Amino acid sequence: MFGSAFRPPMVGLDIGSSAVRAVVLRRGRSGWALVAAGEAPVPEGSLQDGAAAEPTAVSEAVSGLLDSLRLKRARVAAALSGHAVIVKRLSLPAMSQAELNEAIPWEAEQYIPFDLSEVQLDYQVVSGEGDARKNTLDVLLVAAKRDRIDDRSGVIAQTGRKPVVLDIEAFALANAYTMNYPERTDDLAVLVHVGRAVTIVCLLEKGEPVFTRDISIGGQIHLDSVLRELGPAGVDDMTARRILHGQFPPDMSADQVSAVLREASAQLVLEVRKTVDFYRATAPIDKINRVVLSGGAYQAVGLVDLLASEFDAPVDVFDPFRRVTRSSRTLGVDAPGPAYAVAVGLAMRQEGDR
Repeated sequence: MFGSAFRPPMVGLDIGSSAVRAVVLRRGRSGWALVAAGEAPVPEGSLQDGAAAEPTAVSEAVSGLLDSLRLKRARVAAALSGHAVIVKRLSLPAMSQAELNEAIPWEAEQYIPFDLSEVQLDYQVVSGEGDARKNTLDVLLVAAKRDRIDDRSGVIAQTGRKPVVLDIEAFALANAYTMNYPERTDDLAVLVHVGRAVTIVCLLEKGEPVFTRDISIGGQIHLDSVLRELGPAGVDDMTARRILHGQFPPDMSADQVSAVLREASAQLVLEVRKTVDFYRATAPIDKINRVVLSGGAYQAVGLVDLLASEFDAPVDVFDPFRRVTRSSRTLGVDAPGPAYAVAVGLAMRQEGDR
């Protein structure tokens, strides 16, 4: 079912602070097909700022999920995010490939707040030719700390599977989006992927990623707000989690709870606004054409309305399986949704991809 005995399947593995999600896709003549998808909880506190505080616990969660999907042998594409990853767009003079290879380390020293011996550098030329009129080359520079790379690779290797691709979560998100919505060529679109502890913001110009930022708040802010504002009224952690799923206590008005949750969503929207404004301060494109929302906490109360009002743009919920076919032989969850966006982008990767 998963390919030949000589080539194990590629699994897109999104390791988050509250859950790990896995996706296997198969590419055929008519496009992508879903082979397997599933998720499993990650023990509380086992990941901190994207690093495994308890590597064994994380590996056991990953191994259990992959076993449940019959993926005893697999090649794994995973991703990094957080403060250990730097993404910077550079505008450089037009040059040959050899000259660019030599220039990248020198350019990186100006922008990377780590010693270059501590990071792995990579880059990609954006849109091929840059601005021909100004004789420039646009380049996305990526730097990831080596200890974070080793951490993520070690968690996967401990499960007995082979880590072969290590991407950046924002780029995986962008790949999944452009695959599912190839007809969209918005001048400026904003992808917002809301996880439990981190929100990924990725700006696309005509489908090309041009700027990313990982915001250190996510769906947890709603739980914290409920406990802080309604705790004195007797709301404990379990009740707060039920509230986030729409189960309000009978002695508490829906308006009161919604006001608390909307205020938390407003804090998140403010951080997204700061990210967009930072980019637009130096970018020629002014108007945002579309906001696309995904992640495990995308349904936060008020989030869609607040984003639409803040940016005066339509807000779409990202369907990462929009152009992915399914069959009765697909393993795992029946209807995986927006939380799987990063895993889908990773599942599209192949060994040796840039």
